[in-house]
Amino acid sequence: MSNRYEGDRWGFDAPSISSPERLAAIKQALEQSPIIVEHRFYRGSCAPDRLVFEDYEVFTEYLHAKVRPGDSLWFWRFDQLCRDDNCLTHGKFPDTDGMVPSGGAY
Repeated sequence: MSNRYEGDRWGFDAPSISSPERLAAIKQALEQSPIIVEHRFYRGSCAPDRLVFEDYEVFTEYLHAKVRPGDSLWFWRFDQLCRDDNCLTHGKFPDTDGMVPSGGAY
């Protein structure tokens, strides 16, 4: 039994995330940086999930357990996108008096 909608032109021409080349690129990126993954569900069955992976084995476990035929996965390197010079905003959580530290171990 398949969940294919034939109007989506199923075949071998579209990129497959399980191709050795794509998996090798993901593994290589994970050796240098965490990756951000957007998991888009086939035919929009629900809103996309956004996850961060730091380990290739954890990623492949997710791939085999949570991803279904037709789902689309998009990847970005965390270190190239999430930098101090391009953040939307940042701040520290205040204590009960509303005060935050100017310093810290970070």
